[in-house]
Amino acid sequence: MLCWSRVKYWWFSSSIERSHTFEGLIRFFEAVDGVGAVGRTDRMGCLGRSRGKAFIWHPPALEFARHYGFALKACDTADAARNGKIERPFRDLKGGFLPEMDLDPPADIGELNRRVGPWLATYVHAVAHRSTGVAPDVRLRSETPLLGPLPPLRFDTARREPRRVGRVPLVEWDGVFYSTPPEAAAQLVEARHAVSSTTLELRLGGRLVAEHRVVAAGSDPQWLPEHRAAAEAIALGRHGRPLRAVPAEAAPPAQELDLGEGDYDVEVPDLDLFESIGPHPDIDGVDEEAFTARTEGGSEGCGCFGGLG
Repeated sequence: MLCWSRVKYWWFSSSIERSHTFEGLIRFFEAVDGVGAVGRTDRMGCLGRSRGKAFIWHPPALEFARHYGFALKACDTADAARNGKIERPFRDLKGGFLPEMDLDPPADIGELNRRVGPWLATYVHAVAHRSTGVAPDVRLRSETPLLGPLPPLRFDTARREPRRVGRVPLVEWDGVFYSTPPEAAAQLVEARHAVSSTTLELRLGGRLVAEHRVVAAGSDPQWLPEHRAAAEAIALGRHGRPLRAVPAEAAPPAQELDLGEGDYDVEVPDLDLFESIGPHPDIDGVDEEAFTARTEGGSEGCGCFGGLG
């Protein structure tokens, strides 16, 4: 919000981390076509840290302020007057806009942001302010010439972090591994994810080496086909072994069947093989003299009988 004209800007996002905070501020600067001399905020953790009464700004916050040419001021602890100036502008949001959205819920954040602009123009900027008695749109015409100019280059609000590539050419980003070219193994790359983008960019030495579609945390490793093929070729070459062809249809392993008790069809035995043995003497009704004559004829008959017995 601009303090003199009371012009407001609301932008909804899925996060309040540093990249999204910078993106919201830049969209506000672009909406009012200028930058104020001083930017006052509460003690946001993404912008700095408290050390007693002092507030230490993080280097990216100072870099952002230098880029747009304004001074950063944080509210003191227990400073109700200044903290109220930051919180009171949200009364219209909580008491007017969001209840209307409950009656007709938007499909996503994008639709929510498309609705908020017309709503502010109708119910806030065109209505006389309670404190000034003048509509914010009217006072903005006088305040715009006093604002600082926008820089020629837009500040890069993308989330950028260094990542070390493993021996297997993968880097981790928000709980998911993404592939890199094999030549990037064991080296540092820069991972870049732009606000409101679904693409993760990986750079090696400032050179773009991979672009991945960002997937949900916990998903399987994301390989680009060319990265997988190159990594597999290097792995096979290191071991010096070619790929072995896999047979189209392997013979099924032999299985032992436990048939249990019961009657089964079996092959009819060849009874001619047993004619030289003769009848057994222990069986009733056998001619013992004929059996003795047959078995005393030589060792062959005895050997055959012994083998069968």
